[in-house]
Amino acid sequence: MIPLLSANLFRLRRDPLLWLALGMCLAGSAAFSASFRDTPSFDDVYFFPFCVALCAFLSLFLGREYGDGTLRNKVAAGFRRWEIYLAYFLTALVVDLCLLAAFLLPFALANGPALAGLAGERLALVLLGVVLLTVAMTALLTAVSCCVSHWAVGVMVNLGLWFFLMFGAYQIEFALGQPAYVTELYTDAQGRVQEGETTPNPHYLGGTLRVVAEGVDACLPHGQLNTYVSYLTHYFYVQSEGLDPAETGWEDESFLTRSPLCALAVTAGVTGVGLVVFRKKDLK
Repeated sequence: MIPLLSANLFRLRRDPLLWLALGMCLAGSAAFSASFRDTPSFDDVYFFPFCVALCAFLSLFLGREYGDGTLRNKVAAGFRRWEIYLAYFLTALVVDLCLLAAFLLPFALANGPALAGLAGERLALVLLGVVLLTVAMTALLTAVSCCVSHWAVGVMVNLGLWFFLMFGAYQIEFALGQPAYVTELYTDAQGRVQEGETTPNPHYLGGTLRVVAEGVDACLPHGQLNTYVSYLTHYFYVQSEGLDPAETGWEDESFLTRSPLCALAVTAGVTGVGLVVFRKKDLK
């Protein structure tokens, strides 16, 4: 597998699309830094350049192996399919870490004093979680790119899959945010708004359905990203108000240790499924 990985990395270094993707991430980081200086809050919209660059580049880089016959040549040369797949996945991880560094490091350098206020352990857990959720996304993109023969189809599938998972995470979190009870409001004869009867909310998720929705949200990369973004936004808002974040923090910070484990589980599961499909795929 080492020769395969070395060949992939050599080809990666000479690929102009990688530098274009890095430029997209640097531009996204600059916009993120400028926004953060005006308002110390996080927004997942600034992660879009990184996500789009990762989806498009991996689809193009890995998908072209089908078109130029490189994949068939590797199999004919005696390399086993699991070696080829894992070499692609490790190459994709290198791309992921390079793009993530291009996105996060300029932001961290420009806003170091503000980030210094975040407790070292919490900052390390957040950074670890963000890295691992991108690794899980990379595993998913690699599986699609290795199992779709045409690079153009792979680009569309990966971008569509990312948008689907993103909006899916939004919908799940919206459903989980519904209150168990709602209070009816009405206007009295004097035009004043009054509270009426409190009734159960028909849109509230409870019981087994809520447990399942929480589990799915915890495993979705964008669901994890939304949690980290909300957590950091809350932290810096509290800090900007002159309050002690340690005293007004989130009641439950268990997600800081749970989310990385979920990301690792998703990475292992997706890689396993992708490898099984790739081993059975007809490369002709």
